[in-house]
Amino acid sequence: MGQKFAVFIAYDDEPNTKRYSAEFQTQDEYVKGWQSALKKAHHTSGQKSVISCGCRGKGAKRLYVRSLPNSDTFILIKAANTGTEHDPSCVFFDLDARHTGLKGYASNVVRINNEGTMSIRLGIGMTEKDPPEKSEVPSLPQIQRPEGGQASMTLSGLLSLLWTEAGLNVWYPNMAGKRNDSLVRYRMLEAAKQIRSGRACIGDHLFIGVADSKSKVASEQVQLLSSAELSDKRLLLLSVLPRYDAEKHEKPLKFLPMRNFGGMPLTFFNSDGHWDSVKRRFPLEYAAWKNGGKVVVFALTSPVSVTSRGISARAHQIVLMLVSDNWIPLDSSYEAIVSRKLDAEHRHYVKPMRYDASASDVFPDFYLLDTRSDKPFPMEVF
Repeated sequence: MGQKFAVFIAYDDEPNTKRYSAEFQTQDEYVKGWQSALKKAHHTSGQKSVISCGCRGKGAKRLYVRSLPNSDTFILIKAANTGTEHDPSCVFFDLDARHTGLKGYASNVVRINNEGTMSIRLGIGMTEKDPPEKSEVPSLPQIQRPEGGQASMTLSGLLSLLWTEAGLNVWYPNMAGKRNDSLVRYRMLEAAKQIRSGRACIGDHLFIGVADSKSKVASEQVQLLSSAELSDKRLLLLSVLPRYDAEKHEKPLKFLPMRNFGGMPLTFFNSDGHWDSVKRRFPLEYAAWKNGGKVVVFALTSPVSVTSRGISARAHQIVLMLVSDNWIPLDSSYEAIVSRKLDAEHRHYVKPMRYDASASDVFPDFYLLDTRSDKPFPMEVF
């Protein structure tokens, strides 16, 4: 989920290139005019046109008009394999899938729909009627990928996808001091609205806590969680682990610790050994948490139970992800050191996400986006 920039449309038979501002593309009062412009630029109009994005990226940044099926609506899409030509803040920016863990999936696991939304094939069901989960934590990545690619996405892969679509794996100096809990929450929820798994919209299942449990946002979220609408829906809960306290956190825990728990159900573990299995599956993240690092916790849970004491749920699966102070995902303590150095030097970079990549797949740790190269510059941390 990125920012829209001005769009330029040049026609062969017209001397002047036409500019359409981001406001003209998005505001309700200009809908008819914008749709008329897109219809004229569509290949079926008989007029030849060249459309380009006005973001600050490098390259041609070519765009095309797509007509939505069974509709009179037109949208813009980027040319294939041109995501890196766009500025990282642009809605059309992305890394080539060959440079991220997306390349490990079968072709039907992640699909872009005609209307610009995304459909994914999750290996986990989103209603309580679906089969029970086979494991309380996603299994370790395979050494070798099944022929044709992995047939479904795990909870870890979904977290990578949400982080990418929310633009939280990209850092640029102008974001300094702005990427706080509220902004992260907003961008994740907006990204989730554009992703579907089967009939389920991920945005209808994702809930993110807030710091103030007495705030209006927290109260409204509790009210929604308690509604009949969610009575059979499994939930996706996202928060950050609280500051580590050995006295609190080394004794047996009954429920998942969360820093921002406002508007969230009390989330009990599925078994006595559930938290121990999470710690074994994510040793880097657990060690970083104990040393003061910021660790995101993402859980798939049962539907909410509502009692006089409040709302609660039971965790089916739990994954952890280490992030920097600026919310950039990290795969090692060395990456943490390098990311701090990049931030201090006001560098512009992106972290390629692993998704469910096999253990044998190797990707650059970061791509620098502020070099003289027309393409992202890969960076390895040893």
